[in-house]
Amino acid sequence: MPLWIRWMFVVVMAILAGAVVRQECGDSIAKGFEVKTLPIPSKDSIPLFQEEIINKDQNLPFIHVCSLVELAGGELGALWYGGPYEYCHDNCVYYSSLNKGSWAPPRAIMTPEKIERDLGRPIRCLGNPLLLVNRNGSMRLLFVTIAMGRWSGAQINTCLSKDGGVSWSRVERLTLSPLCNFSELVRNRPLPLLPVTAETAPSGDSWCVPLYQELIGKFPELLWLKETGDGALVQKSRIAGGCATLQPSLVPLDKERAVALLRDWTQAKKIFISRTKDGGITWTAPIATSLPNPDAGISGIRLSDGNLIIAYNDSVILREKLSLAFSNDSGASWKNIFQLEHDPDACSSYPFLMRTSDGLIHMVYTHDGDDIKMLTINESWITAQVVGMEKRPQ
Repeated sequence: MPLWIRWMFVVVMAILAGAVVRQECGDSIAKGFEVKTLPIPSKDSIPLFQEEIINKDQNLPFIHVCSLVELAGGELGALWYGGPYEYCHDNCVYYSSLNKGSWAPPRAIMTPEKIERDLGRPIRCLGNPLLLVNRNGSMRLLFVTIAMGRWSGAQINTCLSKDGGVSWSRVERLTLSPLCNFSELVRNRPLPLLPVTAETAPSGDSWCVPLYQELIGKFPELLWLKETGDGALVQKSRIAGGCATLQPSLVPLDKERAVALLRDWTQAKKIFISRTKDGGITWTAPIATSLPNPDAGISGIRLSDGNLIIAYNDSVILREKLSLAFSNDSGASWKNIFQLEHDPDACSSYPFLMRTSDGLIHMVYTHDGDDIKMLTINESWITAQVVGMEKRPQ
């Protein structure tokens, strides 16, 4: 078959797949974002700023895409993937938990051997793990695998643990499109959703999980997932087309309103932003912010007063700078308040921000390719940076 016919077939399939994902996710899974009341810090609280390395004794040559989750009892869990190099078949998903101030030694919770045994087919490698912790204590793992090629051929897989991650159910592949069920990847913090009705609340947790697609172009998407007695009900929708943005970081403002902060894949080299007023069903066309973006991952969260912060690479070329920026107008404008990293010989990438129930803000990111760094701060520290920034000569 001539090469041009193959490419035409791929393009047509991509268009058809896009038509499928543009359908509204409907009301079958959720009725809006679950926005918890955040503890307001005392005016007398002391600013907190702590840094540590989670995997200091792991000694793997390649570590990538770490995420955090709050466990039952308020403890923290972290997971990432790593091994010899990025596309290596031997890479595994690793997990560690923070207990009484110390991180447990990382352990592999997902291996290529288990995946291939459960799916009944070979894989080239795995990546991008994400963990959902349900109210009943069960943990749902999402991760991607590719059979051949690169990440544009990725597919999303899932399994469940009911014993704190000691054992996992059979790995299953999610079917998100009847036409092109590939080129889907998870990345960034999932959002819990409100149940459709009070009667359906006990039936299982619902989540909105950021997705992105890399087939032909780049597309930010959402995975709508509801736990059921038989597994998980899933649907997906697309935030925007245009082959321009990806890897959305969702920040809910209230039940219906949220912003999606988007990684850039254009010559603009800017972080883009899109907004929803109907619980994520429809989104505005993405527009560029003032913040630079070197085609790199970002992460944002909302503070107790409604203001926002974002972690991003403050450059249009490289990922040697990692900074925090602040917005007091729901993302319409941003000001850089602190530079976390600036090492021309090291890459600091893929930040992941989250806030725990005690009010503390945690962020993990990959540093220099083989370390997972974690930052812990409080809102008093952020306030101090904002006040200091406002006092600087303009």
